[in-house]
Amino acid sequence: MMKKFLFVLCMLTVALVCFPVMAQTIGEQDSGSTLIGLTSFTAIVALVSFLITWGMKYISFVGKNSLTKILCSIIIGILATLLAWWLGIADFLTGLPFLQAVIQGIYVGLSACGFYDLLKTFGLAVK
Repeated sequence: MMKKFLFVLCMLTVALVCFPVMAQTIGEQDSGSTLIGLTSFTAIVALVSFLITWGMKYISFVGKNSLTKILCSIIIGILATLLAWWLGIADFLTGLPFLQAVIQGIYVGLSACGFYDLLKTFGLAVK
């Protein structure tokens, strides 16, 4: 029991220290230049993960089938990325044409649903 508690405590410490470092942006930014926090790839992935998790509570068919969860994650990822591209708030999307922004949205959706869930759906995950 104590080993499990220490493991969970260590994982929470790692999550609280490492994840904000990965989500930070490099360089100087204008204070107040953006009103919503979709300025990095990681932030858009976090938003899509939140929306999918929230949707699984209220929309029953999303949580039952893992393929449906993956498809919804990709669609919401594309929509969130196109919104950030259209508003011009994400630095990594500036100057990209429409189709490259859609491809970035697919990457966001796949990252949000997790590549392990994707591999598990098609039976390719290591057991």
